[in-house]
Amino acid sequence: MPHALIVEDDPNSLSGLSAILAADGFSVDTATTIAEARAALTRFIPDVVLVDLNLPDGSGLDLLQHLPAQPPGGALPVIVMTGNATVESAIEGLRHGIWDYLLKPVNIPRLRSLLARIPRPYELTEEVQTLRASLRQLGRFGSMLGRGGAIQHVYDTIEHIAPTEAAVLISGEAGTGKQVAARTLHDMSRRRKGPFVTFDCRGAGGVGAHRSLDSLLFGHERGAFGGAEQREPGLFEQASGGTLFIDEIADLPRAQQEALLRALDSQTFMRVGGTNQVATDFRLIASTRKSARAAVADGSLNQDLALRLEAAAVTLPPLRERGDDPALIAQAVVDELNHDVAREAAARGTSEVAKQIGPNFLRECLAYEWPGNVRELQDRVRRAYHASGDVLESLRADEAASANGRDLNGSRVQVTVGTPLADVEEMLIRATLDAVGGTRHRAASLLGISPKTLYNKLQRMRLN
Repeated sequence: MPHALIVEDDPNSLSGLSAILAADGFSVDTATTIAEARAALTRFIPDVVLVDLNLPDGSGLDLLQHLPAQPPGGALPVIVMTGNATVESAIEGLRHGIWDYLLKPVNIPRLRSLLARIPRPYELTEEVQTLRASLRQLGRFGSMLGRGGAIQHVYDTIEHIAPTEAAVLISGEAGTGKQVAARTLHDMSRRRKGPFVTFDCRGAGGVGAHRSLDSLLFGHERGAFGGAEQREPGLFEQASGGTLFIDEIADLPRAQQEALLRALDSQTFMRVGGTNQVATDFRLIASTRKSARAAVADGSLNQDLALRLEAAAVTLPPLRERGDDPALIAQAVVDELNHDVAREAAARGTSEVAKQIGPNFLRECLAYEWPGNVRELQDRVRRAYHASGDVLESLRADEAASANGRDLNGSRVQVTVGTPLADVEEMLIRATLDAVGGTRHRAASLLGISPKTLYNKLQRMRLN
């Protein structure tokens, strides 16, 4: 069903227009001011906007700059309604790219003629489904990768629950890609324009003396505690209009689990030190390594919270149950590394030969059980890539290189007992970069950190 946003401050006109659009098959959202319309646009992308030229807080044309630049299907049709259209206002509207004008009182047959030309979402359904099916055959589904039957079932589940507002629980062994699945679910939801905020509960006990866990989640008011010099938003507010992903929710202390449940039930929360309720506007996605039933049984997960989350559940299969997916994922990792190396080489004015995967490498990928799942596979492939020549022959290439004394060209770092850790880290980073010829992506892989983390560390080293 196509969706319309009507922005009109006259209640009679608003109700009449709403009835006309509803009769013509539109779902309708309404606003009486530009501010209300802007808030509505953070929640969804309409298929058409009808806006009064004169509103209590400004001109209807002021809303145009807040419309999505590239909605699905092209330019967003905007119909401006006015009781006193002039040549000047028409030129101004056309300059802003409006679709058409309607004079008040609105000519209903003309309005319906315009509405009949609004593209209906279902007209694109077959094309979208065909494209999505083609991508799934190639093993691509949002941010996820895999084409085996087990992961296809996960795709079906995500496709079914993504358009809803239901809280979701994603369960699966460590390394199965729970955060990637959560991101895919967000990207396929109506909240995809909003933020995707993550919180890992495994570090909840070490939030820090300067800010409590309640403050981190709910935010705090100025003066709520020592050091609270100003109001700080919590994760609930940071995720407003989007999705809050709580990783390993069973590791969240029970008091905060209960507070989270109350916020979900009442759709409000209170900042630490606050006296006013704040409305929630986020979708919750949580993850756990164990099943919700097991987490409830061992006391690590609140039963009522588990019931709320299990209403929409996604279970990720371990990699050992995903058929040929290990080979597909390994190839994707190598393709990404080849791309990164080629980009760095181009920046230096040189060139690099793209590495290939040998048949024995693929056999090893398919034969191994992968207890660490996708995360372990990606790490092993990266290490083998940097230890191999033009062809990756074995997952254990890095082990063979180390045994033959060829790792990092034999480079070593000597450290005296008592050397500050920061100095040791800097020595190791510099030695690793020297050993790989300054290739930061390869150095980051060997150091077991992301390229972004290495970049940040190098920036701090330069400042020091």
